[in-house]
Amino acid sequence: MSRLLVVIGLLLPLKLWAYPQFIGYKYSSCLTCHFNGNGNGPLNDYGRALWATEIAGRLGAGKATDEELGERSGFLGKYQLPYWIRPGLKARQLWVETNPGSSGEQSLDILMQAEANLALFIGKSQKYALVASLGYVPEPSRPLGPGEEIDTLISREHYFRLQATEKLWIYTGMMDKVYGIRHANHTAYSRARTGLAQNDQAHGVVAHYINPKWELSVNAFLGNLYQQSELRQEGFSSLFEYELKENWRVGATLLNSKNDFVSNTRFGVLSRAGYGSGSALLFETGIIQDKPEAGDSVMGYYVYSEAHQRVKRGYHVFVTGQAYKQDLSSDAADNLKFGFGLLAFPMQRIEFRIEAENTQLVFAGADVPRYSWALLGQIHLSL
Repeated sequence: MSRLLVVIGLLLPLKLWAYPQFIGYKYSSCLTCHFNGNGNGPLNDYGRALWATEIAGRLGAGKATDEELGERSGFLGKYQLPYWIRPGLKARQLWVETNPGSSGEQSLDILMQAEANLALFIGKSQKYALVASLGYVPEPSRPLGPGEEIDTLISREHYFRLQATEKLWIYTGMMDKVYGIRHANHTAYSRARTGLAQNDQAHGVVAHYINPKWELSVNAFLGNLYQQSELRQEGFSSLFEYELKENWRVGATLLNSKNDFVSNTRFGVLSRAGYGSGSALLFETGIIQDKPEAGDSVMGYYVYSEAHQRVKRGYHVFVTGQAYKQDLSSDAADNLKFGFGLLAFPMQRIEFRIEAENTQLVFAGADVPRYSWALLGQIHLSL
């Protein structure tokens, strides 16, 4: 059971934030579909319509045209809300089965996300916007300590967005830090090991400059102000992407932060390339350096790669490969992950995700690596 709880603790942070692989549909900038130009969070009107008319399948659509599906993509369907308000709801159920078919097989299902979001605008041009998301956090499986309380409702994000110029956007508030490829899997080494998991948001300011050939985001943050002051990671991060050719972007990313106990530095390079109609290749690799106030600096590495293949409208298969090592100068194990699965949007507002993931610990000089399997299933409803 203790092993199961460890696995569940790693898997629960899974949350759908963004689809960088949709560069395969020729949407290279996240601002096209999201209120947040770096991805994640609620969709704008165009993103909802795009999901209905191009990404999602036509299950239950009958004889409706794509244009009609787009018109029905709002929060209340075809009924148009006033220009100044855009609400949303999300829910996600997770099923996990570890080491299937073995004597140690364990399974669990849990409601891992229930979230309400809201965007408010000042003026029809949407130059000024307030965006917020209130989310449910599942109670931990472990016993609580004496006097320990768990808040099951937290703010996922809340920020003010300003379009300062035609190309410059400013965000102020609590948001995800800018770093690397912001993909859906927050248990990936590129997210969890860099300090960018589901609940690692920080209060700060983001400046996002968008050019036809390149984008630059710079983020200065004070840490999560809801945390104790000595634990807050204060610092800055940045992300730069350049379009080598249509549907292929390469970039570099940097994060530097510290609190009273440790200083963190992360640097990575990345590539997002689309091909065909809806297929893409993602790659990111980087260095992780942690320097405790008392102790020696430790440097490790991470790798994330994904091949995302469109099968037909609404249905995609994917393969992921990952690697991570905490300390390059030690005999610590190399952590390897390999996964494959199905990502399906049979109709607008519904997503299914099924994945099998193999994790291996490879020790130097060992003849046989230690490995385990996990099967994961998710259903996601979005209104």
